[in-house]
Amino acid sequence: MPVLGYTRNRRHLLGRQSVFGTPVPAVRAYPFSGTPDEDEQWTDPEGDFGSVYPVAAPFRGVGEYGANLSLNPLNYNDLTQILSGFFGGGVTGSGTPDVTRIWQPAADGSDDFDVYSYEFGDDADGTGGKPNDWFQNTDGILTSFTIDSPETGAGVLTSQQQWMFGNFYYAGSTDNAPGISIPSITDVPDTDPVQIYLKDASVFMDSDPSDIGSTQLSDSVHKFTLRGTQEPDKKFYVNGSQSFSPQNWGRGRVGIEIDLIYAKTEDTVGVGSESDAWSADQSVPRFLTVAFESLVMADIAVPYSWLFSMPLRYYTRTEGNIGGNSTVQLTGHAFFEPDTLAYPFYSELVNTLANADL
Repeated sequence: MPVLGYTRNRRHLLGRQSVFGTPVPAVRAYPFSGTPDEDEQWTDPEGDFGSVYPVAAPFRGVGEYGANLSLNPLNYNDLTQILSGFFGGGVTGSGTPDVTRIWQPAADGSDDFDVYSYEFGDDADGTGGKPNDWFQNTDGILTSFTIDSPETGAGVLTSQQQWMFGNFYYAGSTDNAPGISIPSITDVPDTDPVQIYLKDASVFMDSDPSDIGSTQLSDSVHKFTLRGTQEPDKKFYVNGSQSFSPQNWGRGRVGIEIDLIYAKTEDTVGVGSESDAWSADQSVPRFLTVAFESLVMADIAVPYSWLFSMPLRYYTRTEGNIGGNSTVQLTGHAFFEPDTLAYPFYSELVNTLANADL
């Protein structure tokens, strides 16, 4: 038998759960890079035991389970799980074969989380007499994500995402084995996905919410970095469950921000510019739309596409350069605009990922 544990044989499998606390078999493989972090929180007891060395056995605590995963490059179908895992809301796609999904998160945090079961392992998978070293994490949500674009060349987007899970099972465990056979599917990631290119993006900036998506910035934006963070907390109830697993997540503060890397133009520096809005005595709201449209069709005359819009206020300006020219980085934070838009963030994604594959 060859040496087990080839890193190139690692696989990452996800399936969206319908109920918190109920794991599901995976339905799709993703080309993530990264590994999960499993911490069972073994802790030494306090107290004097008559020895300078540990004597008493450690005890278990509430586990901390996460995974820092990246997608490089980021494609249209894989983007779905980022938006779902962060914003939740149980969004169901419409249409076939082109599928449209819209996320418009509620400002009061009332959207349900979309929770995921995640399987990870390599060729030590229990087949052909091999031991099974696969993990299953459940009730997973995204606590943060970053979607970045290249500085030059208008190439593909990339992403980084931080997962938090409520529970952990190990196929090699006597006490904590999963309730299903894992890995639950033999799938590998899409081998010819439709990538998201910066070259296919248009950027619009407006002064009034009713005009959002109307005024395109030309020869002004080099790149952007979109970030989302949230602060969920684990909810435990005294239900006699005899489990370390949380019974739910509570949604805390959510933040969306974007770094816009501008060239120096009349739109970006000087009086009446984006930099003017940043430097004002009173915060000046701006209304941003970024729209991607691929050359590849999801259906006849329906291209793969992604659009996101956000009301924002600039917080910081940073000086930089690309090649031999200076750049201006303005960082804006999304806010809830209640009167016209009634959202803090809006995203519309068109791809070919069926609901059954999420």
